[in-house]
Amino acid sequence: MLMKTEPVKAEPVDAFRVERLTVDYGADNGGPLRDFSLGIRQGEITCLLGPSGCGKTTLLKALGGFVVGSDTGGVLFERRYLNAPTPEIVMIFQENNLFPWLTVRGNVEFGLKFKAAIGSRRETVDAMLRTVGLGEAAHRYPHQLSGGMRQRTAIARALISDPHVLLLDEPFSALDISLRRRMHTLMLDLWEKTGKTMVMVTHNIEEALLVGHRVIVLGGQPAKVLIDADTSSDSIKDRYSREFLALQQRIEAVIY
Repeated sequence: MLMKTEPVKAEPVDAFRVERLTVDYGADNGGPLRDFSLGIRQGEITCLLGPSGCGKTTLLKALGGFVVGSDTGGVLFERRYLNAPTPEIVMIFQENNLFPWLTVRGNVEFGLKFKAAIGSRRETVDAMLRTVGLGEAAHRYPHQLSGGMRQRTAIARALISDPHVLLLDEPFSALDISLRRRMHTLMLDLWEKTGKTMVMVTHNIEEALLVGHRVIVLGGQPAKVLIDADTSSDSIKDRYSREFLALQQRIEAVIY
């Protein structure tokens, strides 16, 4: 008689492996990162939390190839060492860096500038504008947009090139709480549609818990991982649940 066997779950694959990374910027105190190691799983939203100056943004820049560590270690991206920026990794900043002389359509289409054309560029841009809810604002210029619309334009410009990874450096910190929560919903919707690996730096604990599948809290100088929490469960996504409040308090105790 054949025995029924349970399916074997596949092991999670790392998009990034940070291996003994040291970034000191020439500082005498060792700098923000020293012999730092961490894995970032593929297809997840990972949020980096921690006090100012703990190395969050330095780590994010290293993941993007904008900062290269010393010879003792480095960053492996999809199993190859990363020593320069690559079109497969796109970074979105707090300032959004839109071109003021281009319309929303022009800014988003710029994301295709170095991408081989597949089909109609206009149709591709139209589809992306609809995805982020900017179809009716395609003709507007950045100064005519709200903060949330400008950030959605920046996200659309990043996504249209179909990168493997999105890196986000406090992208919603300048928005009011209502807009911020709408952007959280948009980010999760985009992840549902694309399944892309995303890594976001934030100072907002609630934001990290509600958006991230995993929250990593950094602290110290040089940086160490103080908390590495799985935040993918439905209970964590309820800001009024015991699980959410307990983890929020645990993180606050470490950061503040």
